[in-house]
Amino acid sequence: MLVANVKRSLVTLGLLALAAPAAAQFGGPPPAPNTGVPVYTRLTGAQAGGNFTGVIDPPKGQFCYIMNVTGTNTPTAASLNGENGASVLSLGALSGNSSGGCQPIAADLAAAILANPGAYYVSVPTAVGAIQGRLSK
Repeated sequence: MLVANVKRSLVTLGLLALAAPAAAQFGGPPPAPNTGVPVYTRLTGAQAGGNFTGVIDPPKGQFCYIMNVTGTNTPTAASLNGENGASVLSLGALSGNSSGGCQPIAADLAAAILANPGAYYVSVPTAVGAIQGRLSK
């Protein structure tokens, strides 16, 4: 009986010893789920092109993006435009042939883009004309 109790105690201690590193390894509760929705487009134009990928996160009110342009060394500021051609969100100036970052986005604009991404396009003016692409999910 004493041997059985010792064995049970050793098994219990062994299980507790295994549980402590697992808790340390996996940390506490999982992080909040990623609520961002990706959008993307291929940018095309007369002599240049590129790629644009964005993530719209309505609960956080945030729009993050990365953009690369090729075929020109003169891209200027980029923008996200609506169907009427008006800029709805400035994407800022490109550094060299790339740009990226995060910025606030209004809840109604985020919802509108996610409901109909094809109604919005990215435009990058260059010395040889703009390169553009319509958003997709």
